[in-house]
Amino acid sequence: MMWLAVRRECLRLRVQRRIYLDNAATSFPKPAAVFEAMMRYGTQVGSSPGRGHYAESREGSRLIRQCRERINAFIGGTSSDHVVFALNTSDALNLAIKGVVRGERLRRGAGTPIRLVTTTMDHNSVLRPFAALAQEGAQVVHVGADRVSGEVDLAALKCALTPDTTLLAVNWVSNVTGTIQPVEAMCAMARAAGVPTLVDVAQGLGHVGFDARACGADMVAFPGHKGLLGPQGTGGLYIRPGFEPRIATTREGGTGSISELDDQPTTMPERYEAGSHNTIGIAGLSEGVAYLMQRGIDAVREHEVELMEAMLDGLRVHGCGVEGSEGSGAMAGLRLLGFASCERRVGTFSLVHASLTSGEIAAMLEQHFGILARAGIHCAPRAHQTLGTLDHAAGRGAIRMSLGPFVTRDDVAAAVDAMREICVEADAMRGGTARERVEPEQLVRP
Repeated sequence: MMWLAVRRECLRLRVQRRIYLDNAATSFPKPAAVFEAMMRYGTQVGSSPGRGHYAESREGSRLIRQCRERINAFIGGTSSDHVVFALNTSDALNLAIKGVVRGERLRRGAGTPIRLVTTTMDHNSVLRPFAALAQEGAQVVHVGADRVSGEVDLAALKCALTPDTTLLAVNWVSNVTGTIQPVEAMCAMARAAGVPTLVDVAQGLGHVGFDARACGADMVAFPGHKGLLGPQGTGGLYIRPGFEPRIATTREGGTGSISELDDQPTTMPERYEAGSHNTIGIAGLSEGVAYLMQRGIDAVREHEVELMEAMLDGLRVHGCGVEGSEGSGAMAGLRLLGFASCERRVGTFSLVHASLTSGEIAAMLEQHFGILARAGIHCAPRAHQTLGTLDHAAGRGAIRMSLGPFVTRDDVAAAVDAMREICVEADAMRGGTARERVEPEQLVRP
């Protein structure tokens, strides 16, 4: 039994090191400057920006303005006043979607038909607001995607963009497959059809260079806590200058400006920012963006591509199935969702095993290897339905490992080795006593 005791001790030492591979959910760790800025604001400033003429209030306003300017520069925007802060990406998407629909009804009458187009690869942050509007009578169209890569069918999208379409909402990068969608082509199609566009850049911003003007979207929703390396509870909506009259307000309240009016101010960005800001969070977000600008998005992308190549090479070497091919060797039961080339994806890797549920894999990764990954359907049920992984033989969804700027080659090598060991163990146990299945919903996660 000595060998068993040695193996247990090796496992204990190995799992003392925690390897965070859930950056698609939220980035971790963050640059130290993010928390230093938050601590400084919380301990030395602390006032409500725009509500006082004293120095601390002016400093809060300066921090917010500085963050707007940094984000506008980072995304290639036209005006920093058109960077609207929100609670998170979901909040920004709700403002964009419901604001456009409400604006359309205010202009053309309450009974105006509403037609909304999105894709099967989009996140619940778009799917659920669309579903809520469908309950009010809106027509919702979900354009399909390729069953292997997850790339949206552009021909089908073009057909869906009829002149009576109220809004097209698409994501730039899939949070399941990591596939980079051709949003410039999508926005060009919509513009030709006279359809307003909303692009959700949650999974790509901070990983790949993005230019709002080149993209051509009317609205761009972004998170602060993912690729931008800021704290949770931050995010926003960039609105193309000139498009704001199409977006009605969805929340009204105090702004600290033009307080004598009953109506919400029409000036930007106050028109869409009712109530006090999350200034402490915005101060941190500003430093996350500053870190990316100093390091350079090209350097960030280069680092991620290096890690992606290591991950893809490791999966191939051990026989993982890629791009529709059958697996073989140690990883015979495993397959990768999405493209197997770095050019068309980011470092988000979702994997499905023939006999293990994603919940079982997640539990083994953490307990035996100290690797933190996300199991389940990732708030993207139609994406998994498209890929055939919503309900498959082994369970629901996939195990997802996602990279960030502080992940190392050693981390990736550890993840590949862990998946190989898990696959080998699963193969050895096949045909033995059935184990109790662990579905993702049974795992305890924050």
